[in-house]
Amino acid sequence: MAADEMSDLDLFKVFLELQLGLPRNGPGSRRATEAAFALLPPLAEDAQILDVGCGQGASSFDLLRLTNARITAVDLYDVFLEKMNERASREDIGDERLVIKRADMEALPFHEGAFDLIWSEGAIYLVGFARGLKLWRRFLKPGGHVAVTECSWLTDTPSQEARDFWDAAYPAMGTIASNTAAAESAGYEMVGTQVLPPEDWWTDYYTPMRKKAAEMRETHGEEVEPVLAEAEAEIALFENNPGQYAYVFYVMRRKD
Repeated sequence: MAADEMSDLDLFKVFLELQLGLPRNGPGSRRATEAAFALLPPLAEDAQILDVGCGQGASSFDLLRLTNARITAVDLYDVFLEKMNERASREDIGDERLVIKRADMEALPFHEGAFDLIWSEGAIYLVGFARGLKLWRRFLKPGGHVAVTECSWLTDTPSQEARDFWDAAYPAMGTIASNTAAAESAGYEMVGTQVLPPEDWWTDYYTPMRKKAAEMRETHGEEVEPVLAEAEAEIALFENNPGQYAYVFYVMRRKD
């Protein structure tokens, strides 16, 4: 896309272009997905899994390898779903295993009790951790499970830089303890939590993001600078404040 064409795009479309250039659309890894999945009891052969806010589908394709379940992957943005459909076609994955659907996580178009497992990596913050768990609970079968990643404080005394950034970006961000309490209030039992290590931020997310940002700056010029500068500020914050916050996998069971 030429620089003069970029001037016709809003900043969110610039953000989407940046995200489309990444292997994952948030911190995570196949290893982390596998470790969280290992906390669950065995799934039935005909299990139904819902992947909410799937992005380009990194976790969905990992779950396909881990299970024999049918996975329904939903996201609001067609550009992500198009990428998923292209990959499913390349890998010859039919809709008997993977259903890719445009849907709003705040108004999911499914029947109550439709899923054995709801999965969501790096997306529940869009509606808030506690609210998302409450909204999605009715789509789980009795005793069903949910596994989500959520950016969480690891300390009660973060640096002022980190506190100021997250107070502006995500003021509802909690600790593992406060999120566990919120999950229990929303009708879940906490099965386990796992803190994602720093390499799960770097390998498939921040390192390729830095590279893609440099390419976009070279190609598009100053039109994209607000988005790139914000992304690079987030990367620098993580680099400069190690151990203060992390993405955490929360694996829960619906209480009935």
